[in-house]
Amino acid sequence: MEALAGSLTPDERQMLSALDLQRLALEKEGLAPEHAAQVEEPIYGVLSSLKVWECLINEMEEWSRGQDRYMVYEYINDLTVRDGLEEYCEALRGMARTKLTSTLDRLDERFRAVTHEDGGAELAQYWRPLAEGNESRWWWTRRPNDLPQGW
Repeated sequence: MEALAGSLTPDERQMLSALDLQRLALEKEGLAPEHAAQVEEPIYGVLSSLKVWECLINEMEEWSRGQDRYMVYEYINDLTVRDGLEEYCEALRGMARTKLTSTLDRLDERFRAVTHEDGGAELAQYWRPLAEGNESRWWWTRRPNDLPQGW
């Protein structure tokens, strides 16, 4: 992720900043005005979302060693962050899109290595859109190879 951040041109940074400002406005909508006024950066901006996705994958690579506790709803939250990354990729253009997509593709490859396709059977127990057949994005239909403690 640091490689991506370091490779961005000023114009590409501006594109990401514009997306971050849109996200910040969305995040502020749910806050009381006095709290919203204090928030200056989005929690789920472009690069911060990428970091969340990378952290999940890093943790999943450790699960097989039995070193982590991870709740299924934390996992679901991280999958919704991946949803947002997909939206960011679709919103960007030019090299900014190419760079983000390339970084995301490398992370997704690692994610695929620590999960397997189960048609969403595992997560459908916890995620209503999946259970109702309203969720088909590939990362939602994969089950972790090793379920962590606390799942």
